[in-house]
Amino acid sequence: MPTTEAAADSRISAGNLYVYGLTSSGGRGARGRGIGDAEVQLLEHGELAAIVSAVNDEPLRAKRRDLLRHSDVLQQAFAHAPVLPFRFGTVLTSEDAVNELLAARYEELVALLQRFEGTSELRLRASFVEQSVLAEIVQEDARIARLREATRAIGAADPRRVALGEAVAGALAAKRAAAANEIVASLAAHALDVRVEEQREELEVVRASFLVGARAVRAVEGAAEKLAERNARRITFDLIGPMPPHSFVALTHGGG
Repeated sequence: MPTTEAAADSRISAGNLYVYGLTSSGGRGARGRGIGDAEVQLLEHGELAAIVSAVNDEPLRAKRRDLLRHSDVLQQAFAHAPVLPFRFGTVLTSEDAVNELLAARYEELVALLQRFEGTSELRLRASFVEQSVLAEIVQEDARIARLREATRAIGAADPRRVALGEAVAGALAAKRAAAANEIVASLAAHALDVRVEEQREELEVVRASFLVGARAVRAVEGAAEKLAERNARRITFDLIGPMPPHSFVALTHGGG
């Protein structure tokens, strides 16, 4: 079993430790301030290093500030070495508890770190521009155009207004499915893996994450740029990354 090598001469903390993720030992990217403005440090164990900072005993809530700190710490470390993120809110009771976790799952975690080395996540969100997509639907569907015209001056309870709403919703769903398939296929052609999330908003076309090798990042960005140009004023695109593979590995102290 590998021996434990602390990242500092003294123990990091006698209390709880917040665990952001894992990286390779000997790294220098995990520095600065983390949640609660605590100093971020590395706790090394053989080839692994846990990215940690001290936290108090109070329950940790998912506040925007803390979520951003969690992400920023991982992003900083990721700029220098591969990173395996832990889920937000992972707290262990001591430095010994962190070492025990790394020792118990050592071979699994080393293999996982090697598997994701040289990869990153690119996350895409695409949404319809409401005015543009509704104008398309009215122009392309004569029945919807007639219902729209007939219901301009009637009450909301009129059955024709209900029929109009259902027809528009159906047409929007069909357009969403077609656009989402095109977008995912275009980017997935350059990716090692893909995760598509459930739709969260009515006008959202797709929200997906792509695991890519270092050489494929520009290809994915280029594919997204072409889609944005082809769908200008119809669909908005938001591509973020490269980042650690949050959507493809989210470790917990119990497993996963």
